Amino acid sequence: MTAKTAAVLPRQSVPALLRVVGESAPLAEVLDRADGLPITLLGQPDHEPDDVAAVDLSLHVARTAQPDVPATGVAYSGLTPGQRRAFLEWANDPAAPAPPAYRRLYIANLEVHLLTDADLREQATARLVQLAAAPTWRRDPWCSYALHLALWLAQQGSQLAAWLRTGAADPTLFGISLGHLALLQTPLDAPLLGTLLEAWKLAPSVPAPDLLKLRLSSLAATLGAEPLAYGLAALSDEARAPRPWRTAHRGLRLALPQPDLRPVLEQPLRDMLAVATQPVPSPTEPADTDDTVADPGWNLILEFGHSRSEFFDDVLSLSRRLPGYSQILDENRRVVYRVTFRKAELRRFWRIWEYAQSWSSTRVYVNGQELEPWKVWPYSQYLQ
Repeated sequence: MTAKTAAVLPRQSVPALLRVVGESAPLAEVLDRADGLPITLLGQPDHEPDDVAAVDLSLHVARTAQPDVPATGVAYSGLTPGQRRAFLEWANDPAAPAPPAYRRLYIANLEVHLLTDADLREQATARLVQLAAAPTWRRDPWCSYALHLALWLAQQGSQLAAWLRTGAADPTLFGISLGHLALLQTPLDAPLLGTLLEAWKLAPSVPAPDLLKLRLSSLAATLGAEPLAYGLAALSDEARAPRPWRTAHRGLRLALPQPDLRPVLEQPLRDMLAVATQPVPSPTEPADTDDTVADPGWNLILEFGHSRSEFFDDVLSLSRRLPGYSQILDENRRVVYRVTFRKAELRRFWRIWEYAQSWSSTRVYVNGQELEPWKVWPYSQYLQ
């Protein structure tokens, strides 16, 4: 069919989940009924049509050999008859490749469904989950923002975390995603930490799962709290206030809290990785002797007993190679391994502390005073 023989579209030709003018509830009505959702509606712009994404059956469609690629952000009514036909045919299999304009129109339809009844919201969310997993949609910003909105509306922290672990989300959204997890009281876990390190390009490669657990334990001990809860508490009220949310639908304007945890967590993560990658001294490496940067009388003593940790043998081996190592018996005749550090030698301490800090037998003393583990972290005032 050519443009000269363009025809009006029959209703049965409209793919599922596309809204239809005159059949689907108008956008203004949808917004009026959207009560009880964890968002703030900002109203429709006066210059926008009621629903720029809905399919208008009165507009002609035509089959052309290869329609021109439409401009991103165009309304359904702004498509040519050939482009409308191509869009509708593609929408039967939206996981297939398509121009950005078609993808945005499709997401715009799903966004409106997210604000309607529970059944349509569930269908739209399920479709967004399917699309987010498709290679053609990987890290697509419209899909990422829409799926994030769907999970926020459902207040599903566990599902949001599961999606983020896949690495398919837009990396620029990750800091806000972590903020939403904190608001939903969903903690950071080791697999998500690995995805985070990759998304923010903080590590050349993602550590093995056991090491990720260790890194996460080290981070929590350094911060003195669960990392996401710590990040959220560190933000100002202004940073946690609702702000306009990015939507594919030009007429859909809403706001929701968007606490971005990246400014708070990125430096502690870098410090954690820096400590973890400090070089281990070889048996022939001389001890650091630069006492000009610290009181030569200052000392830190690390003590630990036997542990069932798979890293115990490695930690003990590292400790034995240090000049301040000794082995003693406590009052119960149990072996205690002790390493004494000067301030200029702390880079070696952090390498051992990363592994030993979670063991029940581990103790730290600074100038004879025992410190609680949460006080032991790089640049801690308690280590001055």
